[in-house]
Amino acid sequence: MTEDNIFYIVNDEYIAYLSKIETRVMKNKPDERTYHRKYVGILTEINGFKYFVPMSSPKEKDYENGKIRKNNLTTIYMRSKEKLYGTLRFNCMIPVPHSELSEYKINDEGDFNYKMLMLAEYNFCKDNREKIEKTAKNLYEKKCNLEETDFPVAKVVIDFKKVEKFCASFRK
Repeated sequence: MTEDNIFYIVNDEYIAYLSKIETRVMKNKPDERTYHRKYVGILTEINGFKYFVPMSSPKEKDYENGKIRKNNLTTIYMRSKEKLYGTLRFNCMIPVPHSELSEYKINDEGDFNYKMLMLAEYNFCKDNREKIEKTAKNLYEKKCNLEETDFPVAKVVIDFKKVEKFCASFRK
């Protein structure tokens, strides 16, 4: 992640390209977008690739008995003490060529409430940068180096090595 900008957007064409070879890539849903959010997430670097960790809005599954779930190897819950802003979905992180990334500028956001939400998520990511980096690298290592029988969570995680090959050969 860079200090000056944390959030990025991935080009729709690239998401469609990866979705054809890896079913776990989060869908971009260009026709269902609220505001002009697109596919927003943060970047980390792993194995010589820029990895994009997508953000997701809070869902019912993010709560257990009325409480926000605890962070785990596939998800970090962006939150204040009692409010869930959104999640970082590490099981859906993808390598992205630099040419397919653009900065998401919070200040360009037209809706005030959404802008405040994005600022809260920005502050969370900035304050938890080390934890985010560690989680991404830890999941990557486990997915790439353990057998599925030793790492049952692997079945919900993108095949990083497979998508890296397609990322390296991507051409517009």
